Amino acid sequence: MPDVPFPRGMRDLLPNEALFRNEAIRKIERVFQLFGFMTIDVPTLESLDVLKAKNAIGEDTKLIYEFKEDNLGLRYDHTVSLARYFGMHRDLQLPFKRYYIGKSWRREEPQKLRYREFTQADIDIIGGDAGAVEAELIAAASKALESVGVDHVIRVSNRKLIDAVLLKLGVAGDKEVGVYRAIDKLDKIGQDGVLHKLEELGVDGEAIARILSFISVEGENDKKLDYARDIIGDRDNTGVAEVEAFLAALEPYAIKGTVKVDFSLVRGIDYYTGIVFEFAGAGNENGPSIGSGGRYDKLTELYGGKPAPAAGASIGVDRVLDLLDFSASTQSTYARVFIAEIKDDTRGYAVRVAKELRDHGIATDLNVTSRSLSNQLAYANAMKFKYAIVVGPAEEKLGKVKLKDLVSGDETLLGVGEAINAIGTE
Repeated sequence: MPDVPFPRGMRDLLPNEALFRNEAIRKIERVFQLFGFMTIDVPTLESLDVLKAKNAIGEDTKLIYEFKEDNLGLRYDHTVSLARYFGMHRDLQLPFKRYYIGKSWRREEPQKLRYREFTQADIDIIGGDAGAVEAELIAAASKALESVGVDHVIRVSNRKLIDAVLLKLGVAGDKEVGVYRAIDKLDKIGQDGVLHKLEELGVDGEAIARILSFISVEGENDKKLDYARDIIGDRDNTGVAEVEAFLAALEPYAIKGTVKVDFSLVRGIDYYTGIVFEFAGAGNENGPSIGSGGRYDKLTELYGGKPAPAAGASIGVDRVLDLLDFSASTQSTYARVFIAEIKDDTRGYAVRVAKELRDHGIATDLNVTSRSLSNQLAYANAMKFKYAIVVGPAEEKLGKVKLKDLVSGDETLLGVGEAINAIGTE
């Protein structure tokens, strides 16, 4: 068979994978709804003027899939669309809590756990009080991950806090962004790599030593915050206070995810303005993130919206699925029942029985191919249906069905209503 061209960084899902994915999204969406987030809908395409607005997605504008003749591009994430939406719909009640689950696209080099087409489950709050908003976002995202069975750790930092520390250590002006980018690569290049990059930037040796000590400090969250406060001294400790307020606001949620203050986390250098955070699988804290977010108070103003504090969290659905080894799932259909027919001339009765089951909310498949009963039951077993219903002339005459439990092998002659009751007891 000749090779069929297929887009790099994208993937087909088999029925079992697609079902697993849909169920995971359904659980995540239900959690978002339980937390009071409203859903909206936005186009897949946005104007390139929107996508490339100053600092909208930072330096990654080269990763946008562009349709230049129409001045359009595929959305890079969901946050920019929300900021544009907020600017265009000015009568929204604040705080505005919205969720959106859908695909985004980035024209980057594909690699393990990094796709060009991927699904994000986003929640954002425009308006509200700092600390309380981030706590609500992280609690909702943490509960969503819990709902799909993912144990996780939440790394938290604050851009204002890091700014104040770097300023105290003499890093400012044209070196600041370079230092941020070096710190952001700690997980990939290690302390030696960060040290080398800081040297290339011309950062003073003593400052480098203190920066490396700062981003790698260990201990409880209170100890880390005290360490940052000691460095900052009499300077602005707003960032430290914001982290403390956030941790206090999060405490009564009693989330299962472990929260760790981590000063090596900088994220979104171009537009995050306060708290930033990442979710990682428990036991794999230095591995790829499965979710992230932070505060971006200035983004909505780029699109004509009124100045408003804002923060958001995003779950990377594809990374969560891979973490859960979703390809190993065995369920390929929502149907619990397969209706087999002994003879083709009873197909009308089989259809009527299927209709009655479906009318009672029981997902039901039925035979639509001329094949023997043994082949029909072999198909039902291969598809892992829980039950098979067998009908033939005798069953039709009696108005009954044979209900076969495909797990135990038990078979019972029942009325259709009785069969519905037996199936519906699960």
